[in-house]
Amino acid sequence: MKLIRYCAPLNGDRPGPWRTIEDSQDAIEQARRDGAAFLSTMAFEYEPQEGKDEPRRCGCLVFDFDNKDNPEIARQDCILLVHYLIRKGVDPHLLGIFVSGRKGFHIIVPSYLFGATEGDPLLPLIYLRMAQYISVRLWLGGSTSLDFSMYSMGKGKLLRLENVRRGIGTYKVPITWEELSGMPYSELAGLATAPRQIGQRPPSLKIVEPLAALFAFHRKMVHCPPGSGLVDVAKFITRCKFIQHCIRNAASLSEPEWHAMLSVLKGLEQEGRWLAHDLSCEYPGYSPAQTDEKFDRAVPNMSCEKIKQLFDCDCECGVQTPSMLWAAANARESAKAAKSSEAERLIKLADSFDLYPSEDGLAYADVMVDGHRETFRVESRDFREILRFLHYKQTGKALKVLAANDLIGYMEAKALHGGAKAKAVYTRVAHCGDVVFIDLCDEKWRAVEITAEGWKVVDEPPVRFRRVMGMRPLAAPVAGGSAHELGKLLNVDEGGAILLEAWLLGALSPGPYPVLVLEGEQGTAKSTTTEILRQLIDPSIAPTRSAPRSEQDLVIAAHNSHVIALDNLSGLSPWISDALCRIATGGSFSMRKLYTNEDEVLFTVMKPIILNGIDQLAERHDLADRCLRVTLPVIPPSQRLTETQLKAAFDEAVPKILAGLCDGVSCALRNRTRVEVENPPRMADFTKWCVAAEDAMSWEPGAFLQAYRANQSESVEKALTADHIANAIITLMRNRSAWEGTPSELLQVLEEIVGERVARLNVWPKTAASFGKNLTRVQAFLRKFGIDVNRQSGGSRTITMTNEQAESAVNAHVGMSVGKLFE
Repeated sequence: MKLIRYCAPLNGDRPGPWRTIEDSQDAIEQARRDGAAFLSTMAFEYEPQEGKDEPRRCGCLVFDFDNKDNPEIARQDCILLVHYLIRKGVDPHLLGIFVSGRKGFHIIVPSYLFGATEGDPLLPLIYLRMAQYISVRLWLGGSTSLDFSMYSMGKGKLLRLENVRRGIGTYKVPITWEELSGMPYSELAGLATAPRQIGQRPPSLKIVEPLAALFAFHRKMVHCPPGSGLVDVAKFITRCKFIQHCIRNAASLSEPEWHAMLSVLKGLEQEGRWLAHDLSCEYPGYSPAQTDEKFDRAVPNMSCEKIKQLFDCDCECGVQTPSMLWAAANARESAKAAKSSEAERLIKLADSFDLYPSEDGLAYADVMVDGHRETFRVESRDFREILRFLHYKQTGKALKVLAANDLIGYMEAKALHGGAKAKAVYTRVAHCGDVVFIDLCDEKWRAVEITAEGWKVVDEPPVRFRRVMGMRPLAAPVAGGSAHELGKLLNVDEGGAILLEAWLLGALSPGPYPVLVLEGEQGTAKSTTTEILRQLIDPSIAPTRSAPRSEQDLVIAAHNSHVIALDNLSGLSPWISDALCRIATGGSFSMRKLYTNEDEVLFTVMKPIILNGIDQLAERHDLADRCLRVTLPVIPPSQRLTETQLKAAFDEAVPKILAGLCDGVSCALRNRTRVEVENPPRMADFTKWCVAAEDAMSWEPGAFLQAYRANQSESVEKALTADHIANAIITLMRNRSAWEGTPSELLQVLEEIVGERVARLNVWPKTAASFGKNLTRVQAFLRKFGIDVNRQSGGSRTITMTNEQAESAVNAHVGMSVGKLFE
């Protein structure tokens, strides 16, 4: 029978990729020369595979002793094990004994010593029971340095090859029994600082009968398991001090104590028989065969009162007979089995979902409901409620909180690390190549599918949408509608209506998105206009928000909606302005994960934004350059509508407006590769998208581009008007063709221009360093007025400003508001 093994190279201090080799000494040596540092403890007929019969396994019995806090304890445990094997008749020089030089030892018992050379499909489980039994026998089931994880099914475990250097500079090296028993760990660890060889005795042809009997017994227990397990035997022994006394003093027990012990062990069934048989090897009164006969005749009724007449155990275990301890262990085992059954049911419930990671690394699940697919984030409240409902439907019992938490944790781990391919999950709008989908957010999870040929409502969209708390259904579009209906709902002139229609159209594009700023005095319906625009494409229970208190609040809001609408703002702080710029054109944000110190949650967001307020909001130039500013006029009292009238008009217009926007998106998809815009403005993608859709919108040819360019110029002018530094530089350069000097000199000149009142304001820079940052921010805008600022790095840090057309630029674009402010 040809066998295979697994080997792996060293990857850091752990095994690298596993691969198979032939189970032969030549193949193992060749693998070592090829860089293998680890070898499997088992050899296999063929690779284990799910759904296929278990292969026969062959291998030696390996004991792994580790104690990183005190390796000397591991050495003492090794000595105790070897002494036990010697009593069984094993020559210690036939054992493989290795020290790792780090925290412990390996002891390898050759399989030929106990007749296990033919192998067994369940060999790891047999070895596990043997190791557990020896632990009970030697350490009374208490904690030792023996590692039971060595005995696993599947592909098993890899063991480090001898004389392979670890990352810490030590080796796993062979040592003799005399070295193990006679040298402290500190000296043995010194042997592991370099490769070494020791002479090995030739294999013995004689089987060690007691060890073979131990193997045969536990092989039988694995293939025909009794009603109880060996682990509970260990739990029983740790509580019964009388049995501990008998194990420790087997060679010197009195005959009454021996018979009492047999009566107690009788309650342990086959496990008790083997333990009694093993102890009889040390007890001089009876041979193992005689002990077996007395065990058969023993009655498991020995009371604790009778035991105390023989041995004062000083034990307050609270039972009348030791067998009651065993019964309690069985009861715990039954409860454990019930718990295991519940765990299996929960895992089966979890496996009924399609679990996968999203492209941003979050765990999602697909749920089939009434013939359609629904998508939920695994950690969401909605998905937790679905699990509770399905669990109650299957079992008639409520899903406990701790069980639900464990189940959610398992499903998240399976989604992220179970090998499922990452899938894109969208919120409200999805762009997949040349197709756009809009989630209607209705009970049937329908969506609008838009292509270059047109649009339609589909029952089973191929993309996955997520639903978050507060999202509301979107009315299905009606063919023949027009976005021009928007003008009947809003208080805007014709130019403003074009810009608002363009913004809505752009909100359905792949992005980037311009920031819509609605300005106007009180009574201009800024908040109502904001709500209407939001509800047209991304309806929500709370369509608008107040100013966020932190960047984290703003990013979470962007992650959980398609449109961010901030209402009634009184100016924008620098951090909000910068964050809005990044969200509008696409940016990544990180924040600490809840209840952790090291883990981060990363969000990459790009969403449309609406801002409204009385004050001028986009004062910083980078935000102003991304803005669509629409100033709303005051509504005459005679033209005001009630909430009821406005809602009725809105409900009637929504399907028509959405249909017109879908027509525009379809037209943009059809024409976007053919459209070219000369000298495109800052938001070039948005501009090209709207120009490509112009044929389907109710705009005059070129009307959008004209309105947008004028709007951007006005936005720049307003931003410059509010910027003291820009005004001061324009005033300085109005009658100059050039200026040169250091940042400090320029700051001093500008302070003379603006005067003491402005120079004392908090917004005015107080140092040359802060002035440099402000100058960088306004350079691009000054260039639009013909003023070119060049900054030379290095020792001199000279600033050179040139303006060949200062007069014409200022007079043509700025007028009285810019450049003459400080005269």
